[in-house]
Amino acid sequence: MTSGSDDRLQSARYGRADDVVYRRIAGEDFLIVLHAGESKMFSLNKMGLWFWRHLESPVGKAELLSAMLRDYEVEEPVAAHEIDRFLDEMLAKRLAVTVTSPSA
Repeated sequence: MTSGSDDRLQSARYGRADDVVYRRIAGEDFLIVLHAGESKMFSLNKMGLWFWRHLESPVGKAELLSAMLRDYEVEEPVAAHEIDRFLDEMLAKRLAVTVTSPSA
């Protein structure tokens, strides 16, 4: 059973949360959360903005890894770690969501 759950983790796709908007304000990049009953604002650095742009359409970790290796001079294990770290943080802050496949 472990390999089945590993397969699902590897095939998971991630996208932007519906109630989060991107805004550029006074030369700075921000994500504004409009969850019911609360609003928060997160500033994005260059790498955060890169991730946000790649989450425009549902994307898997393998696609993010390929894009990062193409766009940056970084070793694959470091890139994979950063992708995991970023996605974990974005999911925890409800800025990104796991997208379920219609065929699942």
